[in-house]
Amino acid sequence: MGASTRSFINQGLWDTLLSDTAEGDLVVIEMGHNDDVGLSTDTADRGTLPGIGEDSVTITTSTGESEVVYSFGHYLRKMIKDVQAVGGIPILSGMVNRNYWDGTTLQSDWQFAIYAQQVAKQASVEYIDHTKYSVKKWQSMGPTTAKTYFPNDNTHTRPAGAVINAETFVEAVKCVSCTSQLLQYLNSKGTAVSAAC
Repeated sequence: MGASTRSFINQGLWDTLLSDTAEGDLVVIEMGHNDDVGLSTDTADRGTLPGIGEDSVTITTSTGESEVVYSFGHYLRKMIKDVQAVGGIPILSGMVNRNYWDGTTLQSDWQFAIYAQQVAKQASVEYIDHTKYSVKKWQSMGPTTAKTYFPNDNTHTRPAGAVINAETFVEAVKCVSCTSQLLQYLNSKGTAVSAAC
């Protein structure tokens, strides 16, 4: 089961990542799918409040404990500050789209990607618009072909779909212009990915 910003922190996975982060390490943070869960129906304790404000709400978790839940933006800001505190360099990325179509048009507006972009701007950290290039690629396939990459649901792809998502991330990195801190780390496969910016 995937994690949200909230559950990644609560489960100790974030602390583990930070303990492995050295001075100058780039840390790409791409979250959103599992944050986008209504708290009243959240049985996996992953949902966060939509938005980037400092609002919060106290809830009872699935284990009966009380927890203060914050906005998606709050958790992203915490992650940025934590990475910077250990000498790392945080980079935010928009999430890949789900396979949601209206006829032949793929949903292109993904609110949690917009929140990530807003937080990146506020914090003056690099933002990779993975969402934009992911949507463009899947849209070009059309709904029938795209669905063949999502065999079980509209969020999780088969391995070939993961390759497409990796390639659209590389395309987004290239299209940030020559300023992306990730460009110098592209291997030969990454360099070979075409980018229609």
